[in-house]
Amino acid sequence: MCKALGLNAVCAYMFWNYHEMERGKFDFSGEKDVAEFCRIAQEEGMWVVLRPGPYTCAEWEFGGLPWWLLENGPIRLRSRDPRFLEPAKAYLKRVGEELKDLQITHGGPILMVQDENEYGFFGDDGEYIRELYKTLREAGFDVPVFTCNAVTLLDKGAIPEVVKVVNFGSNPKNAFAKLREVQPKGPLMCGEYYPAWFDSWGQRHHTKPAQAMLNDIDYMLSKDGSFSLYMAHGGTTFGWWAGCNSPFQPQTSSYDYEAPISEQGRVTPKFFALRDLLKKYMTRAERSALPQPPEPIPLQAFESDAAAELVTPQLRMLKANMEKPLPFEKLGVGYGAVVYSHTGDMRKGGMLKVPNLRDQAAVYCDGELAGFIDRRFPNRGVRIPRGTATLHILVTHMSRYNFGAAMNNTEKGLLAPVTIDGVELSGWNAQELVAPVEGELFRVASHPFNFKRFRVEFASTADTFLLVRGWKKGHVWVNGHPLGRFWGIGPTQTMYVPGCWLREGENEFVVFDFGGNVPAKGLVFTDTPVLDEMHPECDFIAEPHRESEPFEPPANPTLRGEFPDGAEARTVKLPAPAAARRIAFIVDSDWSGKNVAAIAEFELLDAKGASIPHDKWRFVSVSSEETAQEDGSADNAIDGQISNFWHSRWSKDEAKAPHYLVIDLGEETEISGFRYTPRQNMNNGRVRSWRFHVL
Repeated sequence: MCKALGLNAVCAYMFWNYHEMERGKFDFSGEKDVAEFCRIAQEEGMWVVLRPGPYTCAEWEFGGLPWWLLENGPIRLRSRDPRFLEPAKAYLKRVGEELKDLQITHGGPILMVQDENEYGFFGDDGEYIRELYKTLREAGFDVPVFTCNAVTLLDKGAIPEVVKVVNFGSNPKNAFAKLREVQPKGPLMCGEYYPAWFDSWGQRHHTKPAQAMLNDIDYMLSKDGSFSLYMAHGGTTFGWWAGCNSPFQPQTSSYDYEAPISEQGRVTPKFFALRDLLKKYMTRAERSALPQPPEPIPLQAFESDAAAELVTPQLRMLKANMEKPLPFEKLGVGYGAVVYSHTGDMRKGGMLKVPNLRDQAAVYCDGELAGFIDRRFPNRGVRIPRGTATLHILVTHMSRYNFGAAMNNTEKGLLAPVTIDGVELSGWNAQELVAPVEGELFRVASHPFNFKRFRVEFASTADTFLLVRGWKKGHVWVNGHPLGRFWGIGPTQTMYVPGCWLREGENEFVVFDFGGNVPAKGLVFTDTPVLDEMHPECDFIAEPHRESEPFEPPANPTLRGEFPDGAEARTVKLPAPAAARRIAFIVDSDWSGKNVAAIAEFELLDAKGASIPHDKWRFVSVSSEETAQEDGSADNAIDGQISNFWHSRWSKDEAKAPHYLVIDLGEETEISGFRYTPRQNMNNGRVRSWRFHVL
């Protein structure tokens, strides 16, 4: 499909945590055989741009880092800390064993290899980048080594040995000019060009007009620039592998990305529009050799009346008699679900609270579901009935942060304290809820954590989509293969089922029904994905996503000013460092004159001028958000990604200035200033006059 699109290379991401799921045990077999992938690319006449990590991002669990790096407590990730660097080097050297003979210098398709990935969002240690560069050379890679960064971060960690490329989703003229400032000679290359964006649970599906993409790519090619289309085909993040942005924005299993090639591998209007553009830059011989897109993989749709069987998964004891509950990592668990149990004097009952929960949990009292707790609502509790003898808390993880400084705060599980009416509970056991293997589900006595199994008859092995509209939350396996997560809030309401995981006749679908309302009978399979339906009523907790407190700004702001128009990030320093628990940023006017506001990124700076991590931040007041016609949620302003943005409400009942964001930092924090990044693609909403308050 990429060859037929008119591209001549594919980027091959590699995920360290996929190839070394246990420390020291590497796996490059079967569908993890990246060497075979590269050989197939060469057979199709494609070059390969290799992106092995050790950090890769890609909206993948922990950005590709193995969870077991944290098994003995937090370490300094993506640094020269030997607890990180030594296993990272061992991984890269093992990658070299697999792939060094497939470089172009040895007759293979690999043109270049990436050193780290968007490191500027995380740090600024050139010696760390140099250590990885030296390791790649020691591993046998002799092709050019490159690294990518956003437009404003090209100098972070930069070293002369490594070629710099720039990532962006708009304004290529500005991006290439910035690249030339830090790299006067060498290739003009966009390492990631975004034709749209990925989706997160609870936010609208992202789209981008095809013409905007075509204009940008036309410009790059007219300047003899190179680009990588991120994504040409987004696909699916199966299993537990979907990632999470800060502040707690877990991503959907569907990674369709509104890319030119759909999630299921079909052509889209963007495909043909881009193909026609690329033909303009081909020779006559190249145009005549351009293949037609292959025939699409068949799809099927039908309704099954299969009834659900309640099945009991295995529980594996992890640790008994803990004084305080331990996180997943210290229990030796990477992903999935853990049951924490407490037996003691709870006869009086009361309000159970777990303010440090990571991430979501169902609470059972003597085997009966009592309610849910969720990190989105840290002050919410569950009422424990009088006379309760045994408490079970089933905790699921929604992925470790995959981006930015928040990765340093990413433990999962039931984190202390756990209290009832303010009194901390001590004395805990922990058991892993074992993921199902086909035919090996029920070897233990019954317990309340049941799965649902459907035996479905298929007439063919064509691809399909499982419709999960109306379901609340959980996970699905088909014939032992993990499809991924569903969450009824949307925007994704289908789960892609590859035909290669099906068989003619009976197929087994197993559902981990965390939300408790998967139907007792009947599954619906469709040939059309549903990627943009929001159903907040299907949340397993019946609360609004954000409750905005009333906000009346003080008469005298800490600072006020006016920004010039443009896409440049702007840094503002306070007259002196200040201690803050809350801050407010107020937009009084924008450069379009349309009475709207937009912010791509808002950062607070510490005493050294470095960005302060956002993982504890919480919006306590937001003037408005546009969520009907685009994803303009306030969370976008502090997620570390400059390609999306907060936007004031515009589609109906247009909000009027002043527009504002009020943020609780989670703890008193010393700040020296802030950095504002405007939206990148146009000046609508770019801040002109503003006020800043330390509250």
